[in-house]
Amino acid sequence: MRWKKNMEPVDHSCLHKYLIEDEEGQIQPMDEPYFRAKELAPGVWQVLSDGDYTYVLEGDEELICIDSGSGAGNIRAFCQTLSEKPLYRLFNTHNHFDHTKNNYLFDVVYMSEKCYAGRCQPFGEHEGMEFPDDYPVVFLKDGDVVNLKGRELEVYNIEEHCKGSLQFLDRKSRILFCGDELNGNFFDSRISVEHSFRNLRRWMSFRDAYDTLCAGNGIHDAVYVDRYYETAKYILEGHTGEGMEYYMPYEDRIASVAVKDGKPVFARRSPHMIESVAAAMRQAGFEKHLELTNGRGSFCFMRKLTPDGIFDRMLERNDCRFAYYLNRIWNNDEANNDVV
Repeated sequence: MRWKKNMEPVDHSCLHKYLIEDEEGQIQPMDEPYFRAKELAPGVWQVLSDGDYTYVLEGDEELICIDSGSGAGNIRAFCQTLSEKPLYRLFNTHNHFDHTKNNYLFDVVYMSEKCYAGRCQPFGEHEGMEFPDDYPVVFLKDGDVVNLKGRELEVYNIEEHCKGSLQFLDRKSRILFCGDELNGNFFDSRISVEHSFRNLRRWMSFRDAYDTLCAGNGIHDAVYVDRYYETAKYILEGHTGEGMEYYMPYEDRIASVAVKDGKPVFARRSPHMIESVAAAMRQAGFEKHLELTNGRGSFCFMRKLTPDGIFDRMLERNDCRFAYYLNRIWNNDEANNDVV
Protein backbone atom coordinates (compact mmCIF):
# COMPACT_ATOMS: atom_id res chain seq x y z
CA MET A 1 0.00 0.00 0.00
CA ARG A 2 1.52 3.27 -1.15
CA TRP A 3 1.26 6.49 0.84
CA LYS A 4 -0.39 9.57 -0.62
CA LYS A 5 -1.03 12.96 0.89
CA ASN A 6 -4.38 13.40 2.66
CA MET A 7 -5.03 9.66 2.83
CA GLU A 8 -8.25 8.32 4.28
CA PRO A 9 -7.89 5.92 7.23
CA VAL A 10 -7.16 2.28 6.41
CA ASP A 11 -10.21 -0.01 6.55
CA HIS A 12 -10.49 -1.43 10.07
CA SER A 13 -13.57 -3.61 9.55
CA CYS A 14 -11.54 -6.77 10.30
CA LEU A 15 -11.36 -5.53 13.92
CA HIS A 16 -15.15 -5.48 14.34
CA LYS A 17 -14.93 -8.85 16.10
CA TYR A 18 -13.11 -7.20 19.02
CA LEU A 19 -14.63 -4.89 21.61
CA ILE A 20 -12.93 -2.13 23.57
CA GLU A 21 -14.00 -0.48 26.84
CA ASP A 22 -13.16 3.02 28.02
CA GLU A 23 -12.72 4.14 31.63
CA GLU A 24 -16.41 4.98 31.96
CA GLY A 25 -17.44 1.46 30.93
CA GLN A 26 -18.52 2.37 27.38
CA ILE A 27 -17.94 -0.64 25.11
CA GLN A 28 -17.83 -0.47 21.31
CA PRO A 29 -16.27 -2.42 18.41
CA MET A 30 -12.58 -1.76 17.86
CA ASP A 31 -13.18 -0.61 14.27
CA GLU A 32 -15.34 2.34 15.36
CA PRO A 33 -13.54 5.69 15.79
CA TYR A 34 -13.28 7.02 19.35
CA PHE A 35 -11.55 10.23 20.44
CA ARG A 36 -11.49 12.20 23.67
CA ALA A 37 -9.38 15.29 24.38
CA LYS A 38 -8.33 16.91 27.65
CA GLU A 39 -6.55 20.26 27.89
CA LEU A 40 -3.45 20.01 30.10
CA ALA A 41 -2.15 23.58 29.79
CA PRO A 42 -2.81 26.51 27.44
CA GLY A 43 -2.25 25.12 23.96
CA VAL A 44 -1.51 21.55 25.13
CA TRP A 45 -3.94 18.62 24.92
CA GLN A 46 -3.90 14.91 25.66
CA VAL A 47 -5.93 12.79 23.21
CA LEU A 48 -7.20 9.28 23.93
CA SER A 49 -8.06 6.93 21.08
CA ASP A 50 -6.39 3.52 21.42
CA GLY A 51 -2.75 2.65 21.75
CA ASP A 52 -0.75 5.09 23.84
CA TYR A 53 -1.85 8.71 24.22
CA THR A 54 -1.36 11.36 21.56
CA TYR A 55 -0.36 14.87 22.65
CA VAL A 56 -1.20 18.04 20.71
CA LEU A 57 0.73 21.32 21.01
CA GLU A 58 -0.17 24.71 19.60
CA GLY A 59 2.35 27.22 18.35
CA ASP A 60 1.67 30.70 17.00
CA GLU A 61 1.05 29.41 13.47
CA GLU A 62 0.44 25.65 13.63
CA LEU A 63 -0.48 22.58 15.66
CA ILE A 64 1.72 19.49 15.94
CA CYS A 65 1.04 16.02 17.32
CA ILE A 66 3.34 13.77 19.34
CA ASP A 67 2.66 10.07 18.58
CA SER A 68 -0.31 8.86 16.57
CA GLY A 69 -1.69 5.97 18.61
CA SER A 70 -3.29 2.87 17.11
CA GLY A 71 -7.01 3.64 17.19
CA ALA A 72 -9.43 3.47 14.30
CA GLY A 73 -10.53 6.59 12.46
CA ASN A 74 -8.69 9.79 11.59
CA ILE A 75 -6.83 11.10 14.62
CA ARG A 76 -5.36 13.95 12.60
CA ALA A 77 -8.84 15.21 11.65
CA PHE A 78 -9.95 15.01 15.28
CA CYS A 79 -6.90 16.87 16.60
CA GLN A 80 -7.45 19.55 13.97
CA THR A 81 -10.78 20.37 15.69
CA LEU A 82 -8.86 21.59 18.77
CA SER A 83 -7.60 24.72 17.00
CA GLU A 84 -8.08 26.64 13.76
CA LYS A 85 -4.32 26.58 13.18
CA PRO A 86 -3.21 24.01 10.59
CA LEU A 87 -1.95 20.57 11.59
CA TYR A 88 0.32 18.65 9.26
CA ARG A 89 3.36 17.44 11.29
CA LEU A 90 3.65 14.40 13.56
CA PHE A 91 6.55 13.70 15.95
CA ASN A 92 7.33 10.18 17.21
CA THR A 93 8.88 9.44 20.60
CA HIS A 94 9.78 5.94 19.33
CA ASN A 95 8.72 3.37 16.77
CA HIS A 96 6.50 0.91 18.64
CA PHE A 97 3.26 0.34 16.75
CA ASP A 98 0.97 1.68 19.48
CA HIS A 99 2.69 5.04 18.87
CA THR A 100 3.13 4.95 15.08
CA LYS A 101 0.23 3.17 13.40
CA ASN A 102 -1.51 6.34 12.25
CA ASN A 103 1.63 8.17 11.09
CA TYR A 104 0.51 7.88 7.47
CA LEU A 105 -2.35 10.32 8.10
CA PHE A 106 0.12 13.22 8.43
CA ASP A 107 2.01 15.10 5.72
CA VAL A 108 5.41 14.53 7.31
CA VAL A 109 6.70 12.56 10.31
CA TYR A 110 9.71 13.37 12.49
CA MET A 111 11.62 10.64 14.33
CA SER A 112 15.07 9.36 15.19
CA GLU A 113 16.95 7.67 12.37
CA LYS A 114 17.26 4.57 14.58
CA CYS A 115 13.48 4.27 14.61
CA TYR A 116 13.02 4.33 10.85
CA ALA A 117 13.38 0.60 10.11
CA GLY A 118 10.83 -0.58 12.67
CA ARG A 119 8.25 2.16 12.33
CA CYS A 120 5.49 -0.03 10.86
CA GLN A 121 5.45 -3.46 12.51
CA PRO A 122 1.84 -4.33 13.45
CA PHE A 123 1.23 -6.48 16.51
CA GLY A 124 -1.73 -7.86 18.40
CA GLU A 125 -5.09 -7.55 16.66
CA HIS A 126 -3.45 -5.52 13.85
CA GLU A 127 -1.27 -8.39 12.62
CA GLY A 128 -1.99 -9.09 8.97
CA MET A 129 -3.28 -5.57 8.27
CA GLU A 130 -1.40 -3.33 5.84
CA PHE A 131 -0.44 0.26 6.55
CA PRO A 132 1.63 2.69 4.43
CA ASP A 133 5.23 2.96 5.59
CA ASP A 134 6.61 5.18 2.82
CA TYR A 135 5.33 8.51 4.15
CA PRO A 136 7.81 11.43 4.25
CA VAL A 137 10.17 11.26 7.25
CA VAL A 138 12.57 13.83 8.72
CA PHE A 139 15.23 12.63 11.15
CA LEU A 140 15.77 14.34 14.48
CA LYS A 141 18.78 14.02 16.77
CA ASP A 142 19.77 14.90 20.30
CA GLY A 143 20.13 18.66 20.72
CA ASP A 144 17.74 19.67 17.94
CA VAL A 145 15.14 22.35 18.64
CA VAL A 146 11.69 22.37 17.02
CA ASN A 147 10.60 25.99 16.66
CA LEU A 148 6.81 26.29 16.71
CA LYS A 149 6.97 30.10 17.00
CA GLY A 150 5.82 30.95 20.47
CA ARG A 151 6.79 27.48 21.71
CA GLU A 152 10.06 25.59 21.33
CA LEU A 153 10.57 21.86 21.81
CA GLU A 154 14.03 20.71 22.84
CA VAL A 155 14.89 17.23 21.55
CA TYR A 156 16.64 14.67 23.77
CA ASN A 157 17.74 11.22 22.61
CA ILE A 158 17.90 9.19 25.83
CA GLU A 159 17.40 5.47 25.27
CA GLU A 160 15.91 3.30 28.01
CA HIS A 161 12.79 1.68 26.57
CA CYS A 162 13.69 1.62 22.88
CA LYS A 163 16.56 2.34 20.51
CA GLY A 164 16.23 5.84 19.10
CA SER A 165 13.75 7.05 21.71
CA LEU A 166 13.26 10.81 21.75
CA GLN A 167 11.86 13.07 24.45
CA PHE A 168 10.53 16.58 23.80
CA LEU A 169 10.89 19.29 26.43
CA ASP A 170 8.45 22.21 26.36
CA ARG A 171 9.80 24.81 28.78
CA LYS A 172 6.74 27.00 28.19
CA SER A 173 4.35 24.48 29.77
CA ARG A 174 7.09 22.83 31.89
CA ILE A 175 6.23 19.44 30.41
CA LEU A 176 8.53 16.64 29.27
CA PHE A 177 6.88 14.50 26.59
CA CYS A 178 8.69 11.25 27.27
CA GLY A 179 6.93 8.42 25.43
CA ASP A 180 7.51 5.13 27.26
CA GLU A 181 10.91 6.08 28.69
CA LEU A 182 9.52 7.57 31.92
CA ASN A 183 6.28 7.21 33.83
CA GLY A 184 4.98 7.23 37.37
CA ASN A 185 3.90 3.60 37.66
CA PHE A 186 7.28 1.90 37.56
CA PHE A 187 10.76 2.27 36.12
CA ASP A 188 11.79 -0.63 33.90
CA SER A 189 15.58 -0.84 33.71
CA ARG A 190 16.01 -2.69 30.43
CA ILE A 191 19.79 -3.00 30.18
CA SER A 192 21.68 -2.46 33.42
CA VAL A 193 21.18 -0.32 36.50
CA GLU A 194 24.36 1.52 35.59
CA HIS A 195 22.97 2.36 32.16
CA SER A 196 19.67 3.48 33.69
CA PHE A 197 21.46 5.60 36.27
CA ARG A 198 23.32 7.45 33.51
CA ASN A 199 20.01 8.08 31.72
CA LEU A 200 18.36 9.30 34.90
CA ARG A 201 21.32 11.57 35.61
CA ARG A 202 20.80 13.10 32.16
CA TRP A 203 17.07 13.68 32.80
CA MET A 204 18.04 15.18 36.18
CA SER A 205 20.45 17.59 34.46
CA PHE A 206 17.48 19.65 33.19
CA ARG A 207 15.05 18.66 35.93
CA ASP A 208 14.48 22.32 36.86
CA ALA A 209 12.76 22.82 33.48
CA TYR A 210 9.78 20.46 33.87
CA ASP A 211 7.17 19.57 36.48
CA THR A 212 5.07 17.08 34.52
CA LEU A 213 5.74 13.91 32.54
CA CYS A 214 3.42 13.37 29.58
CA ALA A 215 4.07 9.69 29.01
CA GLY A 216 2.58 7.18 26.63
CA ASN A 217 0.49 5.71 29.43
CA GLY A 218 -0.63 8.98 31.03
CA ILE A 219 0.25 12.07 33.05
CA HIS A 220 2.68 11.81 35.96
CA ASP A 221 4.37 14.14 38.43
CA ALA A 222 8.02 14.66 37.49
CA VAL A 223 9.00 13.94 41.11
CA TYR A 224 9.22 10.31 39.97
CA VAL A 225 12.42 11.16 38.09
CA ASP A 226 13.98 12.20 41.40
CA ARG A 227 12.76 9.00 43.04
CA TYR A 228 14.02 6.74 40.26
CA TYR A 229 17.40 8.48 40.32
CA GLU A 230 17.80 7.99 44.07
CA THR A 231 16.70 4.35 43.84
CA ALA A 232 19.16 3.53 41.05
CA LYS A 233 21.91 5.23 43.02
CA TYR A 234 20.97 3.18 46.10
CA ILE A 235 21.17 -0.11 44.16
CA LEU A 236 24.59 0.76 42.73
CA GLU A 237 25.92 1.64 46.18
CA GLY A 238 25.93 -2.00 47.29
CA HIS A 239 22.25 -2.89 47.58
CA THR A 240 21.98 -5.07 44.50
CA GLY A 241 20.03 -7.97 45.96
CA GLU A 242 17.29 -6.19 47.90
CA GLY A 243 14.61 -6.40 45.24
CA MET A 244 11.93 -9.11 45.29
CA GLU A 245 11.97 -11.93 42.75
CA TYR A 246 8.25 -12.58 43.21
CA TYR A 247 6.29 -9.36 43.12
CA MET A 248 2.99 -7.83 42.12
CA PRO A 249 3.90 -5.90 38.95
CA TYR A 250 2.33 -2.72 37.69
CA GLU A 251 -0.72 -3.69 35.64
CA ASP A 252 -2.53 -1.55 33.13
CA ARG A 253 -6.27 -1.25 33.54
CA ILE A 254 -8.22 -4.33 32.45
CA ALA A 255 -11.75 -4.45 31.05
CA SER A 256 -14.63 -5.01 33.48
CA VAL A 257 -15.71 -8.06 31.47
CA ALA A 258 -13.57 -10.41 29.36
CA VAL A 259 -16.27 -11.31 26.84
CA LYS A 260 -19.49 -9.68 25.66
CA ASP A 261 -21.85 -11.10 23.02
CA GLY A 262 -19.22 -13.74 22.31
CA LYS A 263 -16.56 -11.14 21.49
CA PRO A 264 -13.37 -10.48 23.52
CA VAL A 265 -13.28 -7.17 25.38
CA PHE A 266 -10.09 -5.16 25.91
CA ALA A 267 -9.43 -2.02 27.94
CA ARG A 268 -8.96 1.09 25.81
CA ARG A 269 -5.34 2.24 25.55
CA SER A 270 -3.94 -0.57 27.71
CA PRO A 271 -1.74 -3.16 25.95
CA HIS A 272 -3.85 -6.12 24.81
CA MET A 273 -1.37 -8.77 25.95
CA ILE A 274 -2.78 -10.24 29.16
CA GLU A 275 -3.51 -13.70 27.76
CA SER A 276 -0.59 -13.98 25.34
CA VAL A 277 2.02 -13.03 27.95
CA ALA A 278 0.42 -15.32 30.54
CA ALA A 279 0.47 -18.27 28.13
CA ALA A 280 4.14 -17.68 27.28
CA MET A 281 5.01 -17.44 30.98
CA ARG A 282 3.25 -20.71 31.79
CA GLN A 283 5.16 -22.40 28.99
CA ALA A 284 8.42 -21.01 30.41
CA GLY A 285 7.64 -22.23 33.92
CA PHE A 286 6.68 -18.95 35.62
CA GLU A 287 3.41 -20.13 37.19
CA LYS A 288 4.44 -18.87 40.64
CA HIS A 289 4.73 -15.30 39.35
CA LEU A 290 1.27 -15.50 37.76
CA GLU A 291 -0.25 -16.51 41.10
CA LEU A 292 0.21 -12.90 42.22
CA THR A 293 -1.89 -11.58 39.33
CA ASN A 294 -4.62 -14.23 39.28
CA GLY A 295 -3.16 -15.67 36.11
CA ARG A 296 -2.97 -12.42 34.14
CA GLY A 297 0.05 -11.50 32.06
CA SER A 298 1.53 -8.03 32.50
CA PHE A 299 3.71 -5.71 30.46
CA CYS A 300 6.23 -5.84 33.32
CA PHE A 301 6.35 -9.62 33.08
CA MET A 302 7.61 -9.52 29.48
CA ARG A 303 11.15 -9.11 30.83
CA LYS A 304 10.88 -12.65 32.25
CA LEU A 305 10.52 -14.02 28.73
CA THR A 306 13.98 -12.80 27.72
CA PRO A 307 16.81 -15.40 27.88
CA ASP A 308 18.09 -14.15 31.25
CA GLY A 309 14.87 -12.62 32.56
CA ILE A 310 14.68 -15.06 35.46
CA PHE A 311 17.20 -12.91 37.29
CA ASP A 312 15.06 -9.78 37.40
CA ARG A 313 13.91 -8.08 40.58
CA MET A 314 11.66 -5.23 41.69
CA LEU A 315 12.72 -2.87 44.47
CA GLU A 316 10.05 -0.72 46.12
CA ARG A 317 11.74 2.30 47.65
CA ASN A 318 11.33 6.11 47.69
CA ASP A 319 7.62 5.72 46.88
CA CYS A 320 8.38 4.12 43.52
CA ARG A 321 8.87 0.75 41.88
CA PHE A 322 12.16 0.02 40.17
CA ALA A 323 12.44 -3.18 38.12
CA TYR A 324 15.92 -4.38 37.13
CA TYR A 325 18.08 -7.36 36.22
CA LEU A 326 20.07 -8.74 39.12
CA ASN A 327 22.69 -10.00 36.67
CA ARG A 328 22.90 -6.63 34.92
CA ILE A 329 23.82 -4.23 37.68
CA TRP A 330 26.85 -3.00 35.78
CA ASN A 331 27.62 -2.96 32.07
CA ASN A 332 30.26 -5.68 32.03
CA ASP A 333 30.05 -6.81 28.43
CA GLU A 334 28.99 -5.51 25.05
CA ALA A 335 26.11 -7.99 24.81
CA ASN A 336 24.16 -6.05 27.42
CA ASN A 337 24.30 -2.73 25.64
CA ASP A 338 21.30 -3.07 23.33
CA VAL A 339 18.03 -1.38 24.23
CA VAL A 340 15.03 -3.63 23.58
